[in-house]
Amino acid sequence: MQKSITIIIALLCIGYIIFSMLTFSEHKPGDAEFKVYMDPAYWKKQALDGIIPFWEKTVDSNNGGFYNDVMYDGTPDTTNGKYPMNISELVYGFSAAYMLSGEDKYLEYAGLALGFLTNYCWDRVNGGWKTFLDTNKQPDTNIYFPSLYVKPLVAQSHCNLGPVFYYMATGDRGVLAYVKRTHELIRTHAWDPLYKGYYSEISTNWLVSTVMKSVNAQIDISSAYLIYYYLASRDRRLLPDLENIADVARDHMTDPDTGFVGERFYNYWKSVETNLSTGDNLQAAWVLMRTYNLTKLRKYASSAENIAQVQISNNWDPRYYGWFSRFNFTNSSLNNESKSCFVQAEGDSLMLALYRYHHKQEYLDTFGKCAWFWDKYIVDHKYGECYIGASRDGMYHSNVKGNIFKSACHTMEHALFNYLYLSFYVLKRDACLYFRIASSKTGERHYVMLTEDPDVFIKNVTINGQEWPRYNAKEGYVILPEGRDLKIRVTYAPAAW
Repeated sequence: MQKSITIIIALLCIGYIIFSMLTFSEHKPGDAEFKVYMDPAYWKKQALDGIIPFWEKTVDSNNGGFYNDVMYDGTPDTTNGKYPMNISELVYGFSAAYMLSGEDKYLEYAGLALGFLTNYCWDRVNGGWKTFLDTNKQPDTNIYFPSLYVKPLVAQSHCNLGPVFYYMATGDRGVLAYVKRTHELIRTHAWDPLYKGYYSEISTNWLVSTVMKSVNAQIDISSAYLIYYYLASRDRRLLPDLENIADVARDHMTDPDTGFVGERFYNYWKSVETNLSTGDNLQAAWVLMRTYNLTKLRKYASSAENIAQVQISNNWDPRYYGWFSRFNFTNSSLNNESKSCFVQAEGDSLMLALYRYHHKQEYLDTFGKCAWFWDKYIVDHKYGECYIGASRDGMYHSNVKGNIFKSACHTMEHALFNYLYLSFYVLKRDACLYFRIASSKTGERHYVMLTEDPDVFIKNVTINGQEWPRYNAKEGYVILPEGRDLKIRVTYAPAAW
C-alpha cells in the first residue's frame, strides 16, 4: 500500500512538472514577440497608456497629495499615512510622462505632488526631508521607519528625485534649491572620512547616529538623484561625489571572491548580511556604467560588466526568464526565486547600457527575454501599472501596486530609459522629449540631456512650435530666450559608433 501511494505521488509530481513545462512552452515567445520589445514606441506607449494613468486615480482629495498604499485595482488604503519618498517618486513619474508626451496635465499632477512634498515634508528646522507623515500630515513612526529621530539616507535620496526631475522638466530653480540643500547636508554630515562611504542613516539634526552602512545609502544617492542633479546643473563639483560612490562600490561593497555586491556593513566595511538583493547588484552595475559615461574611467565599466556577468550566472532564470529577487551569499538553496518589479527594471536598464558599451548579443537577448517576462507577468494589462512581484513562473503575483517599496519611479524610469536606450543604442535613431519652462531670461542655459552618454547629441529644437537654432548640441543645453511658458521640443540623435 505504502509503495503504491509513493508511486502515485511520484507520478503526480512528474505530471505537474510536465504540465508546467508544456504550459510555459505554449507561451514561450517567438522572434516576432521579441521584436515588439525592441521598438522604442512600445515603451513610450506603455508609460503613457499602461502605467501613469493608474496613479492619476490616487489623488488624496481630503488630505492632499497622493495615496501611497494602493491595491492591485487602484483601491487606496486611506487609513495609512504618507511616505515623502513615495510622493517624490510620483513627481518623477508625472514629470517623465510630460517629457514623453508634452501633455500639460502631467505637469499639473507633478505640481500637485510637489506642492505636498515641499509644504509638508521638508524639515524647516534642520533641513532635509521628513520620513513618514500620519494622516494629519504630522511626523510619525511606522513599521518601516520606527524612529522619529533619524533620517534614513535612502529616504533622503528618493525625496530629492522628484524635485530634481521636475526642475529638468520645468526649469523651476526654487525646486532645485531643496536638492542642493539636502545634498550639502548629506555630503557634509553623513560621509565617513575615515573608512569612506555614507552611513545608512543620520539623526534628525544631522548627527551620526549609527555605525552601519548599506548599499542603498551609497547607490541610491547616485541613481535616485545625484546623476540627474549633475546632468541638470553640470556643476563639476558634483563629479567627485559620484566618483566617491563608484569607488566605494568597487573597493568596499563588492566581494572580491564572488563578485557579489553586499547589502549591509559595519562602518569599516565588514559585511553583516548574507541574504542579498539581485536588484541592488544590478542597480550598482548600472550606476557604475553611468559613472563611466560621465568620467570615461574604464575601471567603472569593467566593474559593471563583472557584476553583471556574476548576476547572469547566478540569478538569471534561463527557464522562465527574468531575474530572481534575492540570493544567499553562502547557501544558494536559500535563494528567493520570486521576481520583483524593481529587479527586472534594473536588469533591463543595465543590459541595454552594457550593450551600448560592448555590443554583445548576450545583453540584448537578455533584455528581450526579461522584457517579455515583464510585459506578460509583471505588467497588469487590466488595471494598469505593474505588480510589485510575481512567482518564478509568473502565474502568481502580489495584490499590491503601491507601498513604501514601489510608486511610479521604477516603472516610469524603466519605460523612459527603454525608449531612449533602444532608440540610441539599438536602432540608432532619433528620440524626442518635451520641456516646459515657466519663465526665462535671455541667454539662460537649460540642460536637457537625460542620458549621460557623450555620443548622444541634440539634433533639433523647437520652442512653441517654431524652430530654435540656439543650442549646444554636444554639451546638451538650450540657450533660452526671455519669455514665459516656453514649450520646448528637443530631438536627440546618436553619433555613429
